[in-house]
Amino acid sequence: MLDEIDKIILSHLGKNSKSSSQEISQLLHNFDYQITDRAVRQRIARLEKNNILLGYSTILNPELVSNKVNSTILLKFKFGKRTTEMINRLTQYCGESSFCTFAGRLNGDFDFVCHFVFDSIEQYELETNNFLNKFSELISDFRSYETNLVKSSPYTINNEEEIKEKKLRVIEILNSIKKHDNLSDRLQAIVESLVKYFDAKFARVWFYDKKKKSLILKFSAGKYKNVKGEFSNVSTKSLKIGTIATSKKPVVSNDVIHDRRIKYPEWAKKEKLKSFAGYPILYKGQVAAVLGMFSTKKLAPSDFELLGVFSDQLSKELTGFFEAKDFLLE
Repeated sequence: MLDEIDKIILSHLGKNSKSSSQEISQLLHNFDYQITDRAVRQRIARLEKNNILLGYSTILNPELVSNKVNSTILLKFKFGKRTTEMINRLTQYCGESSFCTFAGRLNGDFDFVCHFVFDSIEQYELETNNFLNKFSELISDFRSYETNLVKSSPYTINNEEEIKEKKLRVIEILNSIKKHDNLSDRLQAIVESLVKYFDAKFARVWFYDKKKKSLILKFSAGKYKNVKGEFSNVSTKSLKIGTIATSKKPVVSNDVIHDRRIKYPEWAKKEKLKSFAGYPILYKGQVAAVLGMFSTKKLAPSDFELLGVFSDQLSKELTGFFEAKDFLLE
């Protein structure tokens, strides 16, 4: 069984296997785990002995690998008496082959996928013929696709301590807004907290005006605090904020500069913005407001997920104020 310390060690090694035991020990100290570098080395040795850590590999620049012959192969199996035996042989072949960089079972139209990297076309043709002859009894359909590799990275265990810390941030925000007795103060505290806890460049809340089919900016914090600017009144037809109101679904992006939903990409580039997260705030199943934030950092999938949970909880927290019908904030 892996404990929290093991998971942090594995997470860090997954990002950089060259990390020293001293560096990992210091990282653990930051999470309040008082562990020496010698203890870290002992844990790594145990993880290796128990076949949790199978080895350490070098990640090549994808451009270097793309200069070689890359082929992704899809296989459909013929099922018969020896199918299990042949699948085991195929699995062993892929595991031992220096050409094969990835292999896995599939559910769907095909049964198996594998990726091969060869130094030349001649090598590719020779090994492909060898592969087909070796497993002809198993294969009913064979598809080979030339592949242009754009990313190469190992699987890493999520750092659960980091996720736990982010969850605590959400709880802190929700608890901090409860001390305010009116909706205006609560919503202002929310956008200020998002800037503080999620390192946002700025965060905003727009209220939905059903009659005018538009979103009215009421609260803003961070670099842009003005609520009377160009985006003080946003049509529901807008690609970013408007889409959230009409679809009741969040809009997220980790590539703001190239996102077609962003009206001013040059401005985003100048501000060094990387991510956007926007979520609906609901009342009785209908959108009452939209919460949005921009950051100069890329957000992890766990960040987007936690912000979604936060927005859902926020809808529940604000229901009492919505019931009081003061949410129009005239």
